[in-house]
Amino acid sequence: MKLLKIILVFSLPLFLILGCKKSDDSSTSSTSSTSSTSSTSSTSSTTASTSSTTCSSVVGKVGDNSSNLVTTALAKSANLTKGLTVFGINILATSEVADAKLLHAANITAELIDNNEDGTADNPTVLKALVDNSTFVKMYNLQSGNSVTIDTDVLDDAGVSKNTSLGAYETVDNYADGVSHDASIEEIFHLITQYGYSVAYPTVFEESNTSTSAMALAMDTARGGRQLTTTDGAWVYNNTTCPATGSVDSGKAWWFLDQASADYKTMQTEYMYWAVTSKFGMHDSTSGRTKADSEWLSQYKS
Repeated sequence: MKLLKIILVFSLPLFLILGCKKSDDSSTSSTSSTSSTSSTSSTSSTTASTSSTTCSSVVGKVGDNSSNLVTTALAKSANLTKGLTVFGINILATSEVADAKLLHAANITAELIDNNEDGTADNPTVLKALVDNSTFVKMYNLQSGNSVTIDTDVLDDAGVSKNTSLGAYETVDNYADGVSHDASIEEIFHLITQYGYSVAYPTVFEESNTSTSAMALAMDTARGGRQLTTTDGAWVYNNTTCPATGSVDSGKAWWFLDQASADYKTMQTEYMYWAVTSKFGMHDSTSGRTKADSEWLSQYKS
């Protein structure tokens, strides 16, 4: 995945970030800002263009979009004391999340929404669904010394529940340490498929426990079939062990989710992520292939 070419001006704790898109002719630029309520200055540097700059509304303040129910006040009441929006999607964090981690997640979000970096969402219909659903990413820190708890009840009571959680400790450069994949790519990708594509194109991408979308049927083929429970009408698999025969029941499965607690909807979400990221070579390294071992049955790996 390319690094987003965007300059960010970060001011805390005011939820203020501004952005300008750049072309591909690269040099290094940086900018900094000091909060009017704090003497702390935060500087963010990215690869930027030496040619013309087009300022856009890619990055803005939390609460800028009137159709999005997440406001600065609401976020702060839930102990999410800093954040920004990327194409109207809120990236929120507790005070214990480093600024660099928050900006990393923002860049990943922008790349997934605007991969060709022209300042416009690649799929406006999907973006509209995400903004209309007031989606957000909530970032936290579970490493030693963590003391801030996100008050999710405040968010739920406000009718804001469509989100994904992201740990600062797992927000890293993808496999840069030879072990860890970047969880921000996965979690933000999940947000976009669950509340964007699934909503905008239900016939093709709907994610639910009773889905018969084209994507769900494709996953069925990859998993070797599915069974319908008689209790709640949900589709289920035996996903506690990778079948020795390479199949749940028909001998033809080639994808497997090593997560015993996953329901059918979760499996669709994971299938979309692993299919797309594998297709584009995001796990194409020794450590990446090790990570993928629990997803793709060995006899079908290339």
